[in-house]
Amino acid sequence: MAVNDRGAPTAPTHDIMMIQESMKVAGYYRGTIDGLAGSLTFAAVRAYKKQNHMPVNNRLTDEFIEHLREHA
Repeated sequence: MAVNDRGAPTAPTHDIMMIQESMKVAGYYRGTIDGLAGSLTFAAVRAYKKQNHMPVNNRLTDEFIEHLREHA
């Protein structure tokens, strides 16, 4: 599952919460861990991707989620 380029979440809530928690621990996210992929979540994801030499976009692909599970 993924989130499209316009930010419409199609990822399960538990994956979005894991992304938010990972971004918070890494210092990229300062919002509430609520499972809602909003502007703070996407800003954190873009900053993380830029820092880790990934394509900078709002896409929460399965590959990105797996990367976080392995590296965050």
